[in-house]
Amino acid sequence: MTTLLMICSAFCYAQKTAWDNLAHPLFYAPLSASSAIEGPIDSIVEDKQGLMWFTTSNGLWRWDSHFLTKVSFPSTLNSAALPQIQHTFKDHQNRIWAGTSEGLFLLDQMRSELTPVEVQKVSDISIQNAATVSVANSEILVLAEDRKLFQFDILSKQLSSIPLPTSMRIYALCIDDKNTLWVGAENGLYYSTYDHGVFGVLQKVNALPNDARITTLKHLSSGQLIIGTARDGLFVKHQNKQYEHIELQGNAQSAWVYNVVEKTDNSLIVGTFGHGLVEIDLANRTQRHIQSNRLQPLGLLDDNIWSMYKDSRGLVWIGAGNSLNILDSRNTGIKHIFGGLDESNGLPERKVHSVAALPDSLVIANGQAGLIQVSSENGVQKVWWPSSKDPIETLFINKQGDLFASSNFATVSLPTINRVPQPIGSRERSANTFTGAFAQRNKTLWLGGTDGLWRHSHAAPDETKQILDSSIPDRRISALLTDGDDLWVGTWQGLYKLTFEKNSDSVVSITSAKHPPLQQQFISDILIDSLNQVWVTTSGAGVFVSDASQQSWKQITHLDNLPGNSVDAIAGESHNRIWVGTSRGIAAINIDDKKVNPVVVGKQAVNTPYARGAATKTSGQALVFGGNNGLTIVQPLLLDTISPPLSLVFTTINVVTQHDIQHRVDTSTEILTIEPLPKRLSFEFAALDYISPESIHYRYRVVGQEEMWTELDANHRSITLTRLDPGNYELDIEYSYDRTNWYPNTLTQRFRVLPAWYQTPTADVIALIVFAFAIYFLHKLGLRHHRYRQRILEQKVAERTSELVAANQKLSEQAVALEKASLTDALTGLNNRRFLFQNIKRDLLKIQRYYNDCEDKNTRPNCENDLLFFIIDLDHFKRINDAHGHQVGDTVLIETQQRLRRVFRDTDYLIRWGGEEFLAVAHNSSRHDAHYLAERVVTIINNAKFRINEQTALKVSCSVGFAPYPLQQQHYDFFDWHTTVAVADAALYESKSRGRDTWTGVLSIKEHASENSLSFIKQQPSRIFDFAESIVRPKP
Repeated sequence: MTTLLMICSAFCYAQKTAWDNLAHPLFYAPLSASSAIEGPIDSIVEDKQGLMWFTTSNGLWRWDSHFLTKVSFPSTLNSAALPQIQHTFKDHQNRIWAGTSEGLFLLDQMRSELTPVEVQKVSDISIQNAATVSVANSEILVLAEDRKLFQFDILSKQLSSIPLPTSMRIYALCIDDKNTLWVGAENGLYYSTYDHGVFGVLQKVNALPNDARITTLKHLSSGQLIIGTARDGLFVKHQNKQYEHIELQGNAQSAWVYNVVEKTDNSLIVGTFGHGLVEIDLANRTQRHIQSNRLQPLGLLDDNIWSMYKDSRGLVWIGAGNSLNILDSRNTGIKHIFGGLDESNGLPERKVHSVAALPDSLVIANGQAGLIQVSSENGVQKVWWPSSKDPIETLFINKQGDLFASSNFATVSLPTINRVPQPIGSRERSANTFTGAFAQRNKTLWLGGTDGLWRHSHAAPDETKQILDSSIPDRRISALLTDGDDLWVGTWQGLYKLTFEKNSDSVVSITSAKHPPLQQQFISDILIDSLNQVWVTTSGAGVFVSDASQQSWKQITHLDNLPGNSVDAIAGESHNRIWVGTSRGIAAINIDDKKVNPVVVGKQAVNTPYARGAATKTSGQALVFGGNNGLTIVQPLLLDTISPPLSLVFTTINVVTQHDIQHRVDTSTEILTIEPLPKRLSFEFAALDYISPESIHYRYRVVGQEEMWTELDANHRSITLTRLDPGNYELDIEYSYDRTNWYPNTLTQRFRVLPAWYQTPTADVIALIVFAFAIYFLHKLGLRHHRYRQRILEQKVAERTSELVAANQKLSEQAVALEKASLTDALTGLNNRRFLFQNIKRDLLKIQRYYNDCEDKNTRPNCENDLLFFIIDLDHFKRINDAHGHQVGDTVLIETQQRLRRVFRDTDYLIRWGGEEFLAVAHNSSRHDAHYLAERVVTIINNAKFRINEQTALKVSCSVGFAPYPLQQQHYDFFDWHTTVAVADAALYESKSRGRDTWTGVLSIKEHASENSLSFIKQQPSRIFDFAESIVRPKP
C-alpha cells in the first residue's frame, strides 16, 4: 500500500506530542458480529508466520485476516467430552501450546490439530496458566493449576512439582530475562530462581501489601516488572529491586487489573474488568482512561478486558467482552478528535463544518455550538458567536488575526480585540447573506457567495459593491485566494483570475484558467505553493495544479492514487507536500513530481467526508481536517514514508491425487514434492493486513507454466492448478494496495511434480526399443500377408460391389421412409401440415384449370369438382388430459383418427392439424353434400364411448366447421386455400359457441357481395357469416 504507514521513531514514543490529551484512539473490530466464536477471548497468541490464534469458550481458532479456522482435537478423543482449552501460549521456538482441563496439547499448525503430550501426570493437570524459559538446549514449561505449580522439561518429558510455601490460588506467571520465575497469587507476589535444572521453593516479596492479590505480571523490555493487582492498581519492580506503586486514577482506582501490554517504550496499556483501558506513560506517570462509548466511531467495544496481546507488527489485540478489538499503536502521526462524546473538554457536537488556525489554537465551527476555540493541551477554551443559530460553514483569519465567519443567514467579523461578532453588510448586500468564501487584499475584504463577488471596506461599509460582470459566466463564488495584485476566484463552474491595478482595487483584467475540463468543475479550494504553482480542488474531478508560470495544468485523480475525486479542502503545504482532504481520505501530493501518497484511507478515514474548505495548517506544521465526526490531525514529522511489507503467507495448500484423495501439505516446506498425476493443487494465501485486508490486490505467476502475472482481489485469494505435467515449478505471489506499486517481498513456493512410471526417461527408452521391434515385426508380417491379400482382393472387390448395391437399395428405402416420416404425425399416423403444403397446390391447380375452362366455354361450373375443408376439434379435450393424464389423451387421439378414416375416402386428405384438431380435405365432392360428411363425423365420434382400458370408457364429442374451395364460384381465384381454412375455422368456433357436439358449414359467399366485402372477408374471415350462405346442424 502506498499509504504512509505511521511508524514513529523511538524519540517520538518517548514523549507526548501535541493533541495527545484530546485524541481518541481507533479500535478496529476485525470479526463480524456473526463470527463463529462464542464467549470472551481468553488468550491471544501470534505464530512465527504472523497468523493470530484465539482461545474462546468454544475452542482455539486461527485468524488469517479473512477467515476463522477452528482447531480440532484428535479423532481418538471422545467428541462428546472434549477438553476445555483454558490457556494458550507459545515457547521460545514459536511452538504454540494449549493448556486444557485435561493436560497439555501441542498445536500442529499444518493440520490445525492439537496433539496431546503423552505423559500421564501431565494429562492429569488442569492447566490454567503457563510460562516458558529456554535453558541449556532445553525448553522448560512452568504450568499452573488453581493451587499447584509444576515444571515440565519438553526434551526429557520430565514433570516435577514446584513446592508452594502455603496453599494459595495462583493468578499469574512470568519468567524474566534472568530466568527468575514470578508467581502472582491471592496473597501476594512470589519468586523462584532457576538452579541446576529446577526452580526452587517460592519466596514471598515483602515489599508489597500483605493482602495484595496479584492478578497479572508483565516483564518489560527495559527489565522492569509490572505487577497488576485486583484492587491496588499497579506496582513496578525496577532493576534496582525497588518497588514503586502506581495508583490508577478516577473510577479505575480500585479496578481489577486483568492484563498489561507494553505499548511502546515507557508506555503501558492496562486492561481492567469493567473499567476499560488505562494508558500509562511511565516517563511522566500520566494516565489516560479509555472506556467503551457507543457514540465514538471505532471505539472500544466493551469495558471488560479479558485479554491483550501485542504482536510483532505493533498491533495491540484486545479481547473486549465477547468481541475483539485491534489498536494500532504505531499511528502516532495521525490523531482523531471526535465530537459529541459528552466529554468535559471535548467538542460539544459531532460535525465540524469549518476550521481555521490561530497561532496557539484552532477555531472550529462545530455544528450548532457556534465557534469553538480549542488548544492542543486543554481542549475547548472559549465559545464565540454562540447565537449564530445556523451552523457556521465559512471561516477566515486575516494576517492581523481578525476572524470572519458566515452561517446560512449571517456574515460577521470577530476582531482580535474582543471576538464580539460584528455584522458585515451594506445597503447593497445585507448582513443576513451567506458568504461562502473570504479573502483580504491590502485593506479590502473580498466576499464571495451565490450572489457574486463583493468588495467591502471597514472604513466605508456603505461602499460594498458587486464587481463581477458578464465576463464570468457563473457568478456563484465558492473559493477565493489573494496573490499580490491578483485575486483567484473559484466558482461553481470554473476558475478565474482577477488582476488589479497596483495599490488599487480597480480590476484590470479577468482571465479564465486555460483548461477546459477545469472550467466545468465546482471549485472547492485554492492554494499557491512555494514554487508559485496554483493548486485547485474540485468536487468531482480531483485536483488541478498549474506549472510555475500558471499557464498549463495537470489533473490528478483516483487513477494517480488519489483517494477519491471529490476533493473538499486543502490544509496547506508542509514538508514539500500539499495536503488535501477528499471524500474518502487524506492525501499528500509532492509539489515536485506530483506523486500522491494516501495518508488516511480505508477504515482510518473515520471522519470522511470532510467538509468543504474545512482544513488548515497549525503553527506547529500539523495539518487539520474537519469532517463528519470531528477532526483528523496529521503530524508529518511523526510519519514514516517507508511502509514495512506485510507478512505474505500460505494459509492452506491442498493436493488432490489421481485417486481423488485430498490431503493438506505443510506450508513451511521449502520445496514440495507432489505425487505423480495430481488432479488438483490448490493454494490459499493472505497478506496479513489485519486493519484493511479488503483493500489488498494480489497477482501470481507459475514459473515453468505461465510467465504472465494474473491479478486477484482480496475475495479471491486462491490459486488452483490442474493436470500438472511432471517437472519443477515455482509459484510467485505479490501484493499491492493500488495495483500499480507491488511490494517486493514475493511469496515463493517451489514444487516438483513426480513423473509416473511411464513418464520417466527409462520408460521412454524402453518404449523406443519396443516401437522399433514393433515396426520390424509389422514389416515382416506385412510381407507375409501381401500375397494372401492379393489372392483374395478380387473376391473382396466382388463382394464389396454386391454389398454396395444392396446398401444403395437400403439407403433408397430409408430415404423413402424418412420422407414418409417427415409427412406423418408420429402419434396418430395421419399426415401432417407439411404433407398438405406439398400436395394441396396440385389439387388447387386442377380446380383452377376446371374453372378456367368453364370461363372460356362460358358454361356454369357445377359443384362436383369442389374441395371441401373440414376442421374437427374434440370437445373439452383438456379436461381429459387434466382428469386422466396425457397418456389417456393420446389414446383418445389415436381412436379419433381410426373413426375418421371410416368417414373419409382414401383419396381424401386426413391431417392432424394441431393438438386435438384434425383437418380433412375431401376431393371432387359437392359443397351441397358437405353437411352429410359433417354429420357422419359428429355421429361416429359421439356414437360410442372411447374404450381406454377394461375399467374406463369415455364419452367424447367433437365440433366441426367446414367450407368449400372456391368460396365463391364467380370469383373463384379471389381467395386462396388459407382463407378457406380460416373460414372453416370460423365455422368451427360457431359450432363451439352453439354448445359443441355439432357442425356448422359455409356453402358459398353470396353472389351480390361486392369486391370490398370480399376484401373484408379476406382480412377478417371470422365475419364470413355476414356475407355467406351457411348451414348448421339441426337441433335433435
